[in-house]
Amino acid sequence: MKTYTCLLSFLCYVAMSTSVMASGSDSSAYQGALFNGDSTRFADSVHSGGPRLLSVGVNVQQQNRALKSDFGGATDTKINHLLATAGLDVTKWLTLYGGAGEADFDSGNIKQGSNFEWLLGGTFRMLDFMVLEPWNDIDNYWIGVDVNSFYRNVGIEEDWSGASKDLSELFASVTMSFYSKPEKPGTWNRLGFYFGPALSILSMDDRNEDQMFGLIGGLQLNPNPNMGIKLEVQKFEGVGLGAGFNFHF
Repeated sequence: MKTYTCLLSFLCYVAMSTSVMASGSDSSAYQGALFNGDSTRFADSVHSGGPRLLSVGVNVQQQNRALKSDFGGATDTKINHLLATAGLDVTKWLTLYGGAGEADFDSGNIKQGSNFEWLLGGTFRMLDFMVLEPWNDIDNYWIGVDVNSFYRNVGIEEDWSGASKDLSELFASVTMSFYSKPEKPGTWNRLGFYFGPALSILSMDDRNEDQMFGLIGGLQLNPNPNMGIKLEVQKFEGVGLGAGFNFHF
């Protein structure tokens, strides 16, 4: 618990510090909505880096978690998600998104494939600040702080009893990102990584997550302004992997 509290405090401290720095800098840098309202400069979309309001994508994720029963004991659980998603950039700093697809669920005596899944969430950019401006064809470098949260639901039917259950997850994370934007044409539009603490609350009838606090990190690549590719790692009870592809239009 102390580890995640310290990390969250560190992210907030850096965000506040860079806010003060940006207040005294020229207009080549811009900040997130928390510190500066709306920027006069054009800001990249928070959902995937693109300049247009709407986006669609495909996301896959594998979760390795442990679900504990009210009667004691924890069961190793593997959940594979495959989702088609759509996003709307409400403002330059806020994206709302949703998705639908299927999930494979394996937990003790419950093994089910092709379960319907839906998801609703949002991403809010707190800070986006240029820490190194381009000079002599050198790339510019940025830092950011983002808040992401979503709720998902998976319908599951037990093989042995035929009973229907709903697995729900409430997820939230605060991540710091470091990325660059090349000055020379012909390369990628944006490349960086992000990390931070995360909260994941799982619930299914009399079972709940064994560990709700974890860590999240990943790589983000935008080959061009309209396309985003993401690779992600989550660490809770176990290590989970994810990947996503999004396109703005």
